[in-house]
Amino acid sequence: MAKYVVAGASSIEDIQCFLDVTRQAGMAILLVENAAMWQRIPACHRKWVICSDEIPCTKIPMIPLNEFWVTRAIQSGTTNISLHALRASRSKHYLSERLSQCGVHALPRCYIEDVCAPGPERYLARLDAGYSGYGIVRHVEVGRFDPQVIRRAVQDDASATMRAVLGEDDTRVVVEDWLEGEEYSADVFVNHGQVEVLRLFRKIIVWINGKPVCDSYVAVASDATLCAAIYDWCAALFSVRCISFGQFDFIVSAGQAVVVDFSCRIGGGLNAIKQFAGIPSYVGMALVGCMPYFAPFTVQKNLVARRSGRLTNIEWSVSGNCQIIGRKQIGDLLSGNISSSSARVAEICFIADDMKEAIAVASELENMVKIDVHE
Repeated sequence: MAKYVVAGASSIEDIQCFLDVTRQAGMAILLVENAAMWQRIPACHRKWVICSDEIPCTKIPMIPLNEFWVTRAIQSGTTNISLHALRASRSKHYLSERLSQCGVHALPRCYIEDVCAPGPERYLARLDAGYSGYGIVRHVEVGRFDPQVIRRAVQDDASATMRAVLGEDDTRVVVEDWLEGEEYSADVFVNHGQVEVLRLFRKIIVWINGKPVCDSYVAVASDATLCAAIYDWCAALFSVRCISFGQFDFIVSAGQAVVVDFSCRIGGGLNAIKQFAGIPSYVGMALVGCMPYFAPFTVQKNLVARRSGRLTNIEWSVSGNCQIIGRKQIGDLLSGNISSSSARVAEICFIADDMKEAIAVASELENMVKIDVHE
């Protein structure tokens, strides 16, 4: 009998390698993916994956790897993930509320209808259930706090695709004070109370056309203070019965780590840096108890076009120390959410000596690639 149902097989970078890793550990896995995402799996790997929009009828633990399957976990009442973790995956307001209830420092948030006039001068407003940068606005672009204007701007950016994945039409807007600091991202694997931090990345965020875009990920060495905060968040969200991945986005402000987002899945859009780091199977290693390793200051630079249209040309003048992974081809139509990993034209990976060099080289790479788009 299979030990786990792993749902979201298209998020696994190499299914053959994943199966080799898990089989060598004597672990049987049932892989599943929905019909739309199944098409993204290489044809030679599809024979190992069940194509279904529903969780196979089984009592074994189901582990979601993407947002579609988080929704299915919520709808089916998956027992190996706590209700707190599932609910926090669909409500940033509840995430902050739950952490506060457990005595853990959290970012204060209010639903927009509960914000007292005149409202904050510097704010960020977002879709409470949103993901991948959908439905996020800030004071810089929107201006003074006006609930009607903000609500319209947020809800207009909530795409039909995202709502279909969420399985809901909930467009409640949550507001928080603008938080200055360094942003990070981390994946964890929780197994019956044991928490493993699988990766810890600094995120370099830039705003393009009023949207937050992850310019670069930079791997950092394990940090005892940050890991202690992550353990506290996991204790608040997961129980000792849980088996699940978890992904946290957080900001370190005034020396305090503050969660801004969470979902009970792995972080997406990181296949390039995993490949560059020589990790044979990120998900497989986590499931069998082996820790993936990213050398400090390993970088994934994400290249996006600053406008939508058809990609007509890409020119590179990048050094041989970099590894380039193209995501788009000439003639591809670039549209949709610029914050999503699916909007990237290419990713460039390299290793820096320190954080200052990592940020500087990532910035320089922007000028070494020419992307032409015809509207």
